[in-house]
Amino acid sequence: MLNNDEKKIIAAIPEGADHPRSMKDVALLVNLDTRTVRAIVHDLNVKGYPIGASRHQPAGYFWATSDDELELALRPLTSQTREIQRRLAGLRRAKAISKDEVLAEPTADDEKAKEA
Repeated sequence: MLNNDEKKIIAAIPEGADHPRSMKDVALLVNLDTRTVRAIVHDLNVKGYPIGASRHQPAGYFWATSDDELELALRPLTSQTREIQRRLAGLRRAKAISKDEVLAEPTADDEKAKEA
């Protein structure tokens, strides 16, 4: 069951990826701050509602009305997930080291200067 804010946000998001509405505009329409709108849209996605977000112009939220639009909504999330996985892998390889030790190491520029 949806709450009132969720229903207001769904009503403010246009159908179709051709005319997305910016988060700022959605927030203004529903009288909420952008952080709250982002959190509610996230929760609606988790609940299975087909709200996509285009990060390219025209950028904004849209209600996916087809499988193609759902795929369009998944693309940026898939890319973001890959980047998060790369960051996780790097942190898993990390070792405890002091900043002083890191700053004392030669830089890539130092190595290039030696080669020249």
